[in-house]
Amino acid sequence: MVHVSVVIVNYNSGAYAAQLVDGLQKERVLDPHGRPSELEIIVVENDSPSDQHEFLDPLSERGIQVLSPGANLGYGGGCNYGLDHACGTHVLFMNPDVFVAPGSIQHLSRYLDEHPEAGQAGPRGWFDCHRFLYLPRIELPTLALHFADAWRRTCKRRAAAFARRRSRNALRIWAAARPQEEPVLAGYAFMMPAELARRLGPFDPRFPLYFEDSDLTRRVRESGYQCVLVPQAEMVHLFNKCAGQFELESSDKHNFSQQLYFEKHYGRLGGRIGASLTHWIRANGTRRGAHEFQGCVDLGPLSEPPLFRLPPNASRTVMELTIDPMFTLAVGRIESRREVSIPEGVWEHLEPTQFYVRFLSLPQFEVVGAWKFLKTAPLRPVQGFADFERRFQQSVLPSSLDP
Repeated sequence: MVHVSVVIVNYNSGAYAAQLVDGLQKERVLDPHGRPSELEIIVVENDSPSDQHEFLDPLSERGIQVLSPGANLGYGGGCNYGLDHACGTHVLFMNPDVFVAPGSIQHLSRYLDEHPEAGQAGPRGWFDCHRFLYLPRIELPTLALHFADAWRRTCKRRAAAFARRRSRNALRIWAAARPQEEPVLAGYAFMMPAELARRLGPFDPRFPLYFEDSDLTRRVRESGYQCVLVPQAEMVHLFNKCAGQFELESSDKHNFSQQLYFEKHYGRLGGRIGASLTHWIRANGTRRGAHEFQGCVDLGPLSEPPLFRLPPNASRTVMELTIDPMFTLAVGRIESRREVSIPEGVWEHLEPTQFYVRFLSLPQFEVVGAWKFLKTAPLRPVQGFADFERRFQQSVLPSSLDP
């Protein structure tokens, strides 16, 4: 009997999908009675623009269901199509560019088995295989938050306050030691009871890409269920490796989905307000100098990882790294050292681009150091699941996760 079905939507990401399946096939899942259960894996080939047979045909030969709807249904529509063919009690929706830490599927499944009040369960997210940097916390989109995003861009003081608020919210999930309810779960991977998923849709297929996960989370919570982060389940998301292949197309879909989201939850007027704010942010995002609020020390071009030296009073800090000078989305970690360097394996994982780094004292959240640098060394991706597993097993978690 199938207890968990995994639905992976592939769009020109066959290599990632194949290495994700390699890891999933090593997972062992138990049903609520402790008996071994089959893990069903479904890959939906979402009408990729390039030939994916090289990657997906071997999966079919190994018994993986590879489905082709014959059109690009969008991420949400592809997930819905996969769910139509799933047999599991629970269903895990996943992006292809993810590595699953051993045992994570069972942690999510067990939590749903033991907590009928939970409608979604998501893992702790890592930016890299070494568990050095946590993924950003995703906030539930609201018109109020969108207005605050525009308002912060009017001066450096507001930009700093907004970034500090985001840092406090991020620490909530970075420091999580036990399952905790969250207003929204990141859409790259989460598990739902299949019956609830079918009752809710689960996804609204009108969203081509982005915001479909936030929309679903709102409907899960409005139906009386909880969305729960389960930190014992761990996954590495190779951030934006799939959508990043089609930057212009992804941007257009993001804009369409954002307006649809605001119209759906705030009416036509809300949709127009949201679109107006988006237009203002694009036109004025950097004109007023608010993006320079942090005053980072410029380290210039770097081919080797930098060493960050903090003042003697910085005994406990939050480190944040981002490509956005506004620190809108930042990966990060909790630190107790005064000299911190990015490990070589993590450095290899970074794209060659401009980065911004800052350290904030705990519990005050005052900035004790900020830098920027241009990474010139090339990206060196992880070479498949075996390489991921080796790196992950050698990683060492921070000494304390208590906020």
